[in-house]
Amino acid sequence: MVMTRVRLRSQPSYLERLAVVFADPIRLTIVTELFARPMSPSQFFGEFGGGSLGRVDRHFKRLADSGWLRLVKQATGGKRRGATENFYRATELATIDTETWSSIPRSLREEYSCRVFEQFCERVGDALVAETFDSDPKRHFTWTPLILDEEARQDVIASVDRLFKSALEEQADAKFRLPKSNEDPRIVTVGLAAFDSPGDVSLPPRLPASRNPSPASSPLTFTARLARVFADPVSLTIVTELNLREMSAKEFAEKHGDQTLPNVARRFKSLTELGWLVKVGEKTGGKRRGSKESFYRATGPATFDTETWSNIPAAVRATKSWQVLTQLSEQARRAMTAGTFDARTDRHLTWVPIVLDTQGWTQLIAAADAVFHNLFKAQAAAKRRLTVSGETPQILTVSLAVFESPPKSVDILF
Repeated sequence: MVMTRVRLRSQPSYLERLAVVFADPIRLTIVTELFARPMSPSQFFGEFGGGSLGRVDRHFKRLADSGWLRLVKQATGGKRRGATENFYRATELATIDTETWSSIPRSLREEYSCRVFEQFCERVGDALVAETFDSDPKRHFTWTPLILDEEARQDVIASVDRLFKSALEEQADAKFRLPKSNEDPRIVTVGLAAFDSPGDVSLPPRLPASRNPSPASSPLTFTARLARVFADPVSLTIVTELNLREMSAKEFAEKHGDQTLPNVARRFKSLTELGWLVKVGEKTGGKRRGSKESFYRATGPATFDTETWSNIPAAVRATKSWQVLTQLSEQARRAMTAGTFDARTDRHLTWVPIVLDTQGWTQLIAAADAVFHNLFKAQAAAKRRLTVSGETPQILTVSLAVFESPPKSVDILF
């Protein structure tokens, strides 16, 4: 009997799975939208586009192969002319948990946060223009800076984390109630943030702002640029190390003996073209024998520009909700510029569209209100402790948003 050794391919890491989603912006939209409701490729294409129906269908299949989508329904008849239409639902959101977040180089974390916050602002702007943002007076949109000690900071972050999970639980419960109630579903956006703001906060320094990349440093979208790093552990290690110090491809190859210089040099070149590295100097002489050795460092984020999402009517700009948004965006900009926004990995920044019924909406608003009022209780307790502990106060900004977004076609929900 002849024994053969079969090499089993290891399961992809979560970062590699994220790379599949981030490889094309339309994939991230597919996963986000299908987490709220099932859709077929043709339905999605009709609502969001995506180049062509064939291209969208290929994205659906790739996401299904990677475990991001699952088939939940098949339909025939009607305008399908004998063809079978497949409906999918996202199995999970493409979010980055704290453990995974801590393994990502800081420069990537900062630009990711910048883009996520920018998308949230666009979501608010769309709802304000469509007049759904303030259509229900019970909607919640607040932000507040808090003076805390470390104990209170951790408690506040945990409360925001729980609120995010409760939003997903409310959607899961609404899924069971809506088919029986015949109630019109609500498309609700939940946006949550808790980040350190400039002040007397002892945090590690960030990269100099002068080394920020130009937005035009790569023709690829941000998600595609991010996917290139997530999909390659060596590239991820390069960016991680060059967040800490300047290094040449030769130095990196010598430090990591399992990597050849040509492979490393090729990755340095690619990461520079993608805007994740920047050349900071050259050296000659010594053992270089007349050749030049180039040194690189990881770039900082290109801080978002509010003008990219603020092109909305004057009537909307005059609303209180718009004023809250502009104040919040300025607070976030200051934190990103100062490097405090992502200096710690246990901050919170999420936004997600969910489908709710009236009961789920009421319960989620109540949960957001409760978290908001408890913030000030946490601050009061922290101030009492700070008077005797001598601990340096920390400034944490918390934003809570629960509002209705413009309705989509949700006729086939479950």
